[in-house]
Amino acid sequence: MEYGIRGRLAIYYDTNSKLQIIEDPLIIVEEEKIVEIGTYDEKRSNLSGHDIIGDSNQLLIPGLVNCHTHIAMTLFRGIADDIPLKSWLEDHIWPLEAKLVDEDVYQGALLGSIESALSGVTAVNSMYWYPGFEAKAISDIGLRGYVAAPILSGITSFEDAYDIIEKHHHTLNEQIRVTFSLHSPYTVTIEDFQKAHQYILDYNENNDKPDLFIHTHLAESSTEMEDSKKFNEKNDQNYPDVETPVELLDSIGVLDDKMIAAHCIHVTGKDIKILKERGTRLSLNPLSNAKLGNHMPPFPDIIKEVDRVGLGTDGPSSNNTLDLFDTIRFLALYYKGFHHSPTIIKSQEIFKLATLGGAKVLNWDGIGTLEKGSLADIVTVNLKKPHLTPSKNPDYVLNHFAYSMKGSDVSNVLANGSLIVQDSTLINRDIESTIEEVEKITQRLVSK
Repeated sequence: MEYGIRGRLAIYYDTNSKLQIIEDPLIIVEEEKIVEIGTYDEKRSNLSGHDIIGDSNQLLIPGLVNCHTHIAMTLFRGIADDIPLKSWLEDHIWPLEAKLVDEDVYQGALLGSIESALSGVTAVNSMYWYPGFEAKAISDIGLRGYVAAPILSGITSFEDAYDIIEKHHHTLNEQIRVTFSLHSPYTVTIEDFQKAHQYILDYNENNDKPDLFIHTHLAESSTEMEDSKKFNEKNDQNYPDVETPVELLDSIGVLDDKMIAAHCIHVTGKDIKILKERGTRLSLNPLSNAKLGNHMPPFPDIIKEVDRVGLGTDGPSSNNTLDLFDTIRFLALYYKGFHHSPTIIKSQEIFKLATLGGAKVLNWDGIGTLEKGSLADIVTVNLKKPHLTPSKNPDYVLNHFAYSMKGSDVSNVLANGSLIVQDSTLINRDIESTIEEVEKITQRLVSK
């Protein structure tokens, strides 16, 4: 399909990290790419039979990027809340996950993909079981994303992980990729981290597909070092004399620019410098961190030092929503209050984290921006709302993005050049049937 997308404003960062603002914009999409962007007067002569989307009330932005989630965990939303992380995982979530079958994960991921699309997210990085079924769900809704080849030492096998990578990496119209997902330093041994790291180095050198990355939880809890040491010693691993999880992964040679590290809450100034020097990619998930009582990452320090930083919702059972706008607003407000500084994080920085920053974390060229030649992942937001008024000034609108926008303000979503949400309605998918299926699955799981 060919589209002309109109709006009041288009706002995006270009690949040189320069903020671009276009008033009365027109974006022309052909196949899966943006072929023209500029003012309507400049570009309208290039329209020829294009379907027109949007109107003078729309803000045009790149599709949002969710850098860390467990998208099928919509199945467990709200069933185990107000519980510390260790108990939440070990006493509630892991026992339920042991009962999952592949169709459960497909339906949960389908619902999560629907929720993501309706709130303007077009790219996700998910870590979960039955990745082939999760990949199908993400693709069926029209999103792009990563799924996991999971490793938990003593539970999963490397042979299965290799098979997942071969079957699913760079598939489904090139919209699905795979990460080597090593759960954490307290569930994966030092030896297995090193084995996976060597595999991705060899794979990236000998394949013409997009690079593989390790995706892991890092420095999420205050007990992670103690838990990691106990776990490794139980598995006869020699544990280095280090003080933090970041130092641990660095000391064993696996911390580099091929790692996507989620959370990074309990990090020191020294850790941040190591992450910067190694080029590690970070997904920060402040709303989930707050809900689970894990404390908060030193966000202002991290974004000053580390080059590749994006935002994640975490799973919809630890955050309870996949609406990235909730995380954006929480991030925009929390640190100002905590540090008694209204200038510590600005709206432009948050906009960049949710778009181009996320694209850099996922190393996915062509997303997170609206430049000519980029992939057509485009969101339009209806500015004609009481909580988004006034909106004539571009500066006001950038501030609204950080402080007042909601996922429900999203009007239209294109992903890879295909229209998947129109007038706030998902196209070609019966949402009600998916909701009913998830209700049945969850009731079956909790009743056993």
